[in-house]
Amino acid sequence: MHNAHKITDLVKPNTTPTSSFAIPPFDAPCLSWSTSFNSASELAAAMLRLGKEFDILQLSSGPLQGHFSVVHLDDLSLFSIQTNQLLLFNGDRGKDCTSFSLEISGNYTDHRIHSETISPYSLHGFKPDLSESHFQLTAGSTSVFAVTSSKKFNTFVERCGHDSLLEILHNSNSLQLHPDSFAAISKHFSWQLNNPLSSMELRTRHTEQLYSLLLDTLTKTQHNNFKTFEIAPRQQIIQELVKWGFRNSSTPIKLDDVSSILYSSRRTLIQGCKENFQMGPMELLRSIRLEQVNWALRSNETRKSLDLNKIGEIANHFGFTSRGHFSAAYQNHFGETPRQTLKNANL
Repeated sequence: MHNAHKITDLVKPNTTPTSSFAIPPFDAPCLSWSTSFNSASELAAAMLRLGKEFDILQLSSGPLQGHFSVVHLDDLSLFSIQTNQLLLFNGDRGKDCTSFSLEISGNYTDHRIHSETISPYSLHGFKPDLSESHFQLTAGSTSVFAVTSSKKFNTFVERCGHDSLLEILHNSNSLQLHPDSFAAISKHFSWQLNNPLSSMELRTRHTEQLYSLLLDTLTKTQHNNFKTFEIAPRQQIIQELVKWGFRNSSTPIKLDDVSSILYSSRRTLIQGCKENFQMGPMELLRSIRLEQVNWALRSNETRKSLDLNKIGEIANHFGFTSRGHFSAAYQNHFGETPRQTLKNANL
């Protein structure tokens, strides 16, 4: 991407960077904030602060370092995620929600939207009737997202006389842009993230400007640049597997039992996981359980709710019966020992 670094340089934390994870209280109105995160569970908590309930899994090995920033306008929010590790997001999209997302650093090799790889200079997430989100962010990437009301954006499209565009948006979820259009949207999103507005009048005006920019881009792009969207049955099963894994991470289980619960064959689960994550279903479920241990070690509140204090008790709760195998797997995945995670969380 010839202008990737120029675009990325524009994405900066919109508040003073935090040395540790910290988000505003839920009952505190906040037009803009940012935080560093060092675990998938911390990023999930930041997303939840926006009303987005996601299960997030670190897929690559090593210490996770990332930054999350958000700015609220009028009926539209922008946020950015910078990550040095490959991350998987899976969860409910929420009612009346559409998004416009871009990867702006040029590191999109492992990006996937509903298990489909993305192309350079592409825009994603705008299909208005999707009920679930499932996507991966590449290690070393910076992604920006504009999230708004589907109804309000559709109404804006209709009032501007582009009713025919709505059917196209309902049938696709990804759009190949001209590099100049991609750069224009990226720079506009980045400017908003770096320049939060306190005036309600200005936030309303800038929301309208973003709507106009997006509509202009969508209507001036050739129809064949819109990628038809359809989730293959095997990919749907994989999304259900990830969701099931997080909801049942303390339940020891065999592959045959998982296949029975999800009404799927072993072959489908194995092929789907290999295609998407380069690992088998049981390895994926183990990664989810490791993520849950990491979450518990980082959260005093979680340990209290589980009535667990010792590392061995937490590991056993999430299905790890061999202390030696658990410790080795944990350190290999997160780049630190469970004891180091617990110590750092208590600092």
